[in-house]
Amino acid sequence: MSIFNWRIVLFQILWYLSGSNAGVSLSYRPGQCDISIFSVVQDMLRNEVRALLNPRLRYLASQQMHYDLYTSLNPNERHILRTGDVKALRRSHFNPKWPLRVSIHGWAGKSTSCSNAAIKDAYLSRGKFNVILVDWSDISHDISYPRISQQFSEIAAHVGKFIRFLQKETGIEWSNIYLIGHSAGGHISGLTGKLLKPQQIGAIVALDPAGLAQLGLPADFRLAPDDAAYVESIHTDTTHLGNPSIELSHASFFPNWGQGQPHCPNATAAEFDFACDHFAALYFFAESVRKPKQFGAMQAVPASCVKHHNCTCRETGSNECTADVYMGGEPLMPKRGIYYLSTRRSPPFGLGNSVRVRASIKPNFLESSVLPTQIFFKG
Repeated sequence: MSIFNWRIVLFQILWYLSGSNAGVSLSYRPGQCDISIFSVVQDMLRNEVRALLNPRLRYLASQQMHYDLYTSLNPNERHILRTGDVKALRRSHFNPKWPLRVSIHGWAGKSTSCSNAAIKDAYLSRGKFNVILVDWSDISHDISYPRISQQFSEIAAHVGKFIRFLQKETGIEWSNIYLIGHSAGGHISGLTGKLLKPQQIGAIVALDPAGLAQLGLPADFRLAPDDAAYVESIHTDTTHLGNPSIELSHASFFPNWGQGQPHCPNATAAEFDFACDHFAALYFFAESVRKPKQFGAMQAVPASCVKHHNCTCRETGSNECTADVYMGGEPLMPKRGIYYLSTRRSPPFGLGNSVRVRASIKPNFLESSVLPTQIFFKG
């Protein structure tokens, strides 16, 4: 078949895969904003076909990044902002007197997913906030995770440039800016914080920061404690997709030992349930924003007891005690150390100021699937 005919075939595939774009109205409605494996694979294949038709597109993807602004004045209808677009910023409801919370999705994510909606809705339920959902889906929907990992610095540079633009035009205080990153978004948040120096943002929250290609990297290439005035990490899938390191943040929280979250269902190939543990950190954090003292935790002494699943209450040596600190919340209260907590099997997940030590549960992950192991993680 000639090159011309191949291009026609590829164009037809691309047309078939194009599907419909997500609507502009966004709120947390399970079943309407979920990301299914089918839609992820569809987007990845569409991007692969586009790159085959025009290889330059892969290197221009960061130019398509955008920033979806939501406030109490537009809680479900986004205002799309871009770096340098002063007119769009002035037309929006951005208010520099309100705190800014910037959510950065991970691999295969997008700004209009349920997980981002949960974060956005949680903040807006608390009152007046500027919530920006970063969309880097033109890059994140890549079938090769190692390939997108090599672009984290470029993505962070784009986010950093946008935040500098926003701060310069509005005068918002640096301490009023938090970055909330899920999975790969946690490391992108850290790299962004590095690039913003000598300015320092108020906080970074890393929600099950990615492991995979980020395991063992030096601090210059991943999330680190000095990337913001305060850095907190929540680890819920240390076995497969997450990062078990306690060197990423000032305070590291390990709900249910950082694996096998009690509410997660049996893995299926039809939806993202296979990554339920990985997304648990995000939904725990969203609940903590709504109720800041919902997730009581105890300090792990020694720190290795989390890894060995043998922590006990320090004062009594029993399996139930009063919390030392609280995970997450709004505003964040700086902590230091490694912490254990347990959660309920259904919402609300938090146990308030009580900590109950429980036996670990085998993680839910579709280990037999060829998708994660044989396709996505290859370079």
